Amino acid sequence: MLEVIGVVGVRIFSNTYANVLQKRLIGRAGIPALPINFAVYLLLGLAMSPAIFLGDWHWSRELFGYACAVGICGAAGNGFLVAALRSGELSVLGPINAWKPVVGMIFGLLLLHELPTAAGLTGLALIIVGSYFVLGADERGFRLRTLLRRDIVLRFLALLFSGIEAVFLKKTVLLSSVVGSFLIWCWFGAFFSLAGLLLVRPETGTAVRLRAGFRELLALALMFGIMQYSTNLAFKLLPVGPALALFQLSGALNLWFGWKLFQERHMGMKIAGTAIVLLGAALIILGG
Repeated sequence: MLEVIGVVGVRIFSNTYANVLQKRLIGRAGIPALPINFAVYLLLGLAMSPAIFLGDWHWSRELFGYACAVGICGAAGNGFLVAALRSGELSVLGPINAWKPVVGMIFGLLLLHELPTAAGLTGLALIIVGSYFVLGADERGFRLRTLLRRDIVLRFLALLFSGIEAVFLKKTVLLSSVVGSFLIWCWFGAFFSLAGLLLVRPETGTAVRLRAGFRELLALALMFGIMQYSTNLAFKLLPVGPALALFQLSGALNLWFGWKLFQERHMGMKIAGTAIVLLGAALIILGG
């Protein structure tokens, strides 16, 4: 139990602080989403390459297929997340991530045969209700047009891909190892991020801005590395649904960082909505 608490605690903090660094890179350096993605994956892949000799794991056709799925979904999910942070508020976009257990449970059921419990389904309902308050905070009440806001659409796309990625990632953990799965995440994410860069050419001057923000990129890569490794460990210890639900505790940190670092407003409804979301996450954990 203590191991689970420690792993999830590290994952929650590193993920939240990575979001803060992403938003700073976008705001101050003006770096687009795809170059940030590729740089982080590449830096982590280069740093962790010696670990390929650790552990007893071997390639198979099945593992390669899941590795490609992890790379595609991870590159897409992180790309949409960074793009959402360009115009959206951390205190809104963070709690939206609470929908990820919904995606994780659905695909966990389909691919891993992990059945949700009654408590888990009740928790999912509370997450949806809580996000209703969070999404409506800035407009003094939820409206359907809120869902069409660019930052909200991008955030939902990010959580859809990252939720699917979580299921494929657990498959790579089961078929290889925690270390092997981490290396797969780094290098396949780098490859598919590069493919995205080649399809959508970066803006002029992006390389210069990347060099200017290199220290923050290194810090972001470190946070992402810690986050992803602790995620893999959590997937080894827990089913996908409860693991993703525990990760939603980062919503509280997102609220604090959004208010303290970026002076975001209308915190009352956001706090109320996030509290309901966390209650839902607790029910999913208890039901898992």
